[in-house]
Amino acid sequence: MMKRTAAALLSMICVVSVAASDSPITHADVDHWAKAWNSHDIDQVMSLFAPDIQIDQPENPKPLDYNGTRAFFSMIFRAYPDFHIEVKQAVVEGLAAVSVERVTGTWSGPFIDPATGKITPGNGRAFDHPGVMLIQYAPDHRITHVSIYWDQLTVDRQLGITPKA
Repeated sequence: MMKRTAAALLSMICVVSVAASDSPITHADVDHWAKAWNSHDIDQVMSLFAPDIQIDQPENPKPLDYNGTRAFFSMIFRAYPDFHIEVKQAVVEGLAAVSVERVTGTWSGPFIDPATGKITPGNGRAFDHPGVMLIQYAPDHRITHVSIYWDQLTVDRQLGITPKA
């Protein structure tokens, strides 16, 4: 009788574990995203992503893969050591989230243009702009795809950069 009870209990635990890992994304996942960015800890940020991550944004000539994502975030944290995002609004449904953010920072270190590889030293100017992240999650809550939207003209003006033609 004890063996059947233990087997039944183990079976129920396995079902609950599978269901928990396949649970829908919540606002806590978006909060975790913001906390990781704001930590400036590259390992903490990278732990959010699935190995097949792809990140799109206007500046990137092609989506960033896992290694490109690590290089991108490392560069952001060096170029803008006080880089900060504040989630103003989040919409979450199923395995997707939209995070509307206020993004701030000061350009203090070298910036490497993802499209050209050109390195530009920081100039001490600050930026403050809205941004939107469309985030797609896997059932295990790791991020598989991010589309980043922001107003490059506004940021260029704030940082004293001549806009690209």
